[in-house]
Amino acid sequence: MGKREEVRRRTFAEILETAGRMAEAEGWQAVTIRRIATEIGYSAPVIYQHFPSKEAVLRTLLERGNTDLLERMRAAVADEPASRGPHLAAAAYLEFARSRPGLYQLMSGGPGTDVDASTRRAAAADVLVFTQQIIHAWAAETGAGAYCTEDACDLLWSALHGLAGIGAIEDVGFDRAQHLAGQAVSALLGYWSGPPTHPQERRPTVDRPADRGET
Repeated sequence: MGKREEVRRRTFAEILETAGRMAEAEGWQAVTIRRIATEIGYSAPVIYQHFPSKEAVLRTLLERGNTDLLERMRAAVADEPASRGPHLAAAAYLEFARSRPGLYQLMSGGPGTDVDASTRRAAAADVLVFTQQIIHAWAAETGAGAYCTEDACDLLWSALHGLAGIGAIEDVGFDRAQHLAGQAVSALLGYWSGPPTHPQERRPTVDRPADRGET
């Protein structure tokens, strides 16, 4: 690697690290290209050589945050029984939210993040696919009945997002959120395991192409 490329890579990494550190300390509203430049001792045009806008900085951090979350979830369920997968993945999700609060706010659309919902969901695509895989593995091992994988994934994610919000409340905390997560996941798994109360409550699993309108 040439010296110029090494400097470019180092500056790129420094910009992201500085933006993340500022967000953790002051919130995403405080992160601007000018502030980043001041923090690392460069002029704003130097930052623009790497990122055309604050949004571009946030998109890169968003992608890296989801990569980190995915790695934690994979590590949590590795070599463990599939029947434990949803519980272990949920615990890993909440631990990520606890340890990286600023980054989690970016990923969940917190104030000042300036990233639209479709971009955030696209960045989380691999994590969502892995979550569906965990649910499938659980269902295969436990013999769970028919359910909609997409619904199951979204229900699990919405429950965990709410619990992460509870965990961030100082007088509640993430220990309490983890305790509640165990109950929430057990309740959801129990619902998916049992027969539907009303037939319309369970749509067919979304695995089959026909369910997505494909041929």
